Amino acid sequence: MDTPLSFYALPVLYITALYPLVASGAVVKQALGRSPPNTNPRSNIDWCKKKGVSDDVVQKLERMRGAHINGLENWPVYAVSILAANVSGVDHRTTNIAAAALVVARVLYNGMYINGTTGFIAGLR
Repeated sequence: MDTPLSFYALPVLYITALYPLVASGAVVKQALGRSPPNTNPRSNIDWCKKKGVSDDVVQKLERMRGAHINGLENWPVYAVSILAANVSGVDHRTTNIAAAALVVARVLYNGMYINGTTGFIAGLR
C-alpha cells in the first residue's frame, strides 16, 4: 500500500465526533415527539428535563454530549498525528493501519460512552 489512505481517516474521525450530537436530536424527538428548539442548543438537556423527559433519556443525552465534546477535543491530536506520520515519512502501510485502527477504536469508544451505564463499561473506555 503505497497510497496514503490515512488522510481519509481525518474527515471520518471528525464525523465520529459529530455523530453523537446529531443522534441526540433523534433521541429527543423520539422521547418527546418533536425536536428541541434550536434557539439555544446548549440548553437542550435542561429543556428536556423541564419537559419531563425520563432520567434515563436525560442521562443518555448527557453521555452523548460528552462523547461529542470528547471527540472534538481529541480530533486535533488525531489530525496532527496522522499528518506528522505522513510528512515524516512513516511507511504508508503502517500509517494506514494505524489510522484505520483509530477510526475503529473511536467508533467503539463512542458506543461505550453513549450506551455504557455501568462503572465497568466506563472503565473500559
